[in-house]
Amino acid sequence: MNRLKDRRALITGGGTGIGRAIAEVFTAEGCKVVICGRRHGPLAETMTTLLKNTKDAHFVECDIIDPNDVTDLAGQTQKLLGGLDILVNNAGIFEPGDIENTELASWDRVININLRGAFLVTKACMSMLRKSGKGNVINISSSYGHKAEQDAMAYCISKAALDMFTRCGALDYAKAGIRFNAVSPAVIDTAMHDRDKAELGFQEWRNQMAYIHPLGTVGVPRDVAYAALFLASDDSAWITGTNLPIDGGVSAK
Repeated sequence: MNRLKDRRALITGGGTGIGRAIAEVFTAEGCKVVICGRRHGPLAETMTTLLKNTKDAHFVECDIIDPNDVTDLAGQTQKLLGGLDILVNNAGIFEPGDIENTELASWDRVININLRGAFLVTKACMSMLRKSGKGNVINISSSYGHKAEQDAMAYCISKAALDMFTRCGALDYAKAGIRFNAVSPAVIDTAMHDRDKAELGFQEWRNQMAYIHPLGTVGVPRDVAYAALFLASDDSAWITGTNLPIDGGVSAK
């Protein structure tokens, strides 16, 4: 349908999982994209798929918690795409722990990547989003930002803060015509859960995780990607400051 024809998007954490799925769906809808991440291999592998959809797909290696890297990322995006219409803050990590068994280094990693990274990248891209005329920021949050979960303190806090970042951005930049929204997935079958799969075995993990979702299954990355597509397109032109649950019914409990 080309709902994003000639739009330009930057997707952080775009080499794997949800970020890769968003990049694939966006390019299939006519979008020009830059994906970024810390690892060359997954980025290069994802590019082989994206280039089947568009000639305007690029990747930049970047550590989103490093201000110098982020400044370079914004500059490269301007050079490669000629500007920016859509920013997807997708990069994130999960590390388990409660107050007593969360090491400071783990706390810093989770908060820095999940929150500081979104702030730095958005800040660096604001001038491009202002010039777009249809600036659009989509933050990939989590159902854990709405409801506390055991042994996930830093992650829950980082995502709850990202939700507030979304609402503040929506109010601060509404007059500039820049929309801020978020999506909140529940359990999505990505590498983030590989530790649990290894401990339980894949099928047992899937059965346990499916049980907590009223629809009876875990999600897949494309479930989130199509929600991001809706928020990135003109179909959601009068929506800002909202958070869309993609959670198989978990938030209805």
